[in-house]
Amino acid sequence: MTRTPTDWLDRSAAAHGDTVAVSDGGESLTYTQLRAEAGAVAAALQDEGVGAGDPVALDLPAGVPHAIALHGAILAGAVVQSMPPQGREGVDVAGGSLFVDDSRVDAARGDGGTPRALSRHPSRPLTRVLSSGTSGTPKPVLLTAGNHLWSALGSALNLGVERDDRWLCPLPLNHVGGLTILIRSAIYGTGTVLHRGFDVDRVASAFEDRSISLASLVPTQLVRLLDAGAPIGEPRLLLIGGGPVAPEVLGEAIGRGATVVQTYGLTEACSQVCTLGPAEAGERVGSAGRPLPGIEVQVEDEEILVRGPTVAPAAPAADGWLHTGDLGRLDADGYLWVEGRREDLIVTGGENVRPDRVEAALISHPGVSEVAVAGREDREWGQVVTAFVVAAGDPEPTELIEHARGRLGAHEVPKRIEFVPDLPRTGSGKLLRRQLV
Repeated sequence: MTRTPTDWLDRSAAAHGDTVAVSDGGESLTYTQLRAEAGAVAAALQDEGVGAGDPVALDLPAGVPHAIALHGAILAGAVVQSMPPQGREGVDVAGGSLFVDDSRVDAARGDGGTPRALSRHPSRPLTRVLSSGTSGTPKPVLLTAGNHLWSALGSALNLGVERDDRWLCPLPLNHVGGLTILIRSAIYGTGTVLHRGFDVDRVASAFEDRSISLASLVPTQLVRLLDAGAPIGEPRLLLIGGGPVAPEVLGEAIGRGATVVQTYGLTEACSQVCTLGPAEAGERVGSAGRPLPGIEVQVEDEEILVRGPTVAPAAPAADGWLHTGDLGRLDADGYLWVEGRREDLIVTGGENVRPDRVEAALISHPGVSEVAVAGREDREWGQVVTAFVVAAGDPEPTELIEHARGRLGAHEVPKRIEFVPDLPRTGSGKLLRRQLV
């Protein structure tokens, strides 16, 4: 069969066979080994009746076997389904989903099976990934091989690719942020390092021994690494997404020698939409950067709209644009500044309040470790601005309110401060604001 641009695992095995493709601290595979192991899993899946477009759900933790199963399912022609947080019960099995777990991978590994060749056209459905669910129930998003290819190419053109790159992924692999790291690295022929969950000491150790080139983190993880004194300046890039980052946090990270690039992305656009370039890391702090090559972004009525080859085929509206529901603005140079979600807007006494502005004011107080702001229903005001604070020390509510008063308009100052032990988040680290109220 003639190779197509989506035969990335075959290409990387041929060109970079001795490069370590994936490791998890206990096991490592080169591209030659990964292609052989994935081929054996693909052959086993086809022997069980899996054909082109059939759904296969990966019920494995982050690790080398997960990577084998992912690439094996892709080679078999399947559509790889995300596992929801509630496990198998949350997977739609009406289409005959087959579950791949450690036992299936172990049984197939080393068999040396050869899968039947299938069409790998870029339009072929490749993954069905659950959205983050921050605005309700997570929705499945069908992404094509072409979506993943364009996403990887856009990221490479913006961030650069070095031959010995090793990308650390402490993110869940059932979300687009983690999944695309595995696929992106296979396209580049570079390495992925998988961690099963986020452990600050383990990540710090990986940075310290200089085995990591890039790392994808959510803002909370960056804060915890800073608090632990981790050597965050060792990787060449830290990619931060999944929510807003306080300017003070970015400033501290940059001051410690880290090259921090903020990114804005979403499941429906196969991860990154806009990302700062490495040369801009110390500039335009707070911006998500400019659109990646091939992607268009515009703002209408303050809402961010996206168009391009990374966008899932079913995602755009009738006008051809993906309406994200996120608020933002583009500056004169085309840099995107994300300002929250439209549905998170608080309307109090007829005035609009953006939670991110209030959060930025409060997080600058030394007694605030984390904060989220939401509107509580109120008979008089409609909604009142309420701050949910994870404290660092013992700040008084009045102290925090006065701190905010000096930095915000009168209508933005929180009327209530509620102290909480932690903030509700999705598996990918995004804030579940609705659960607060």
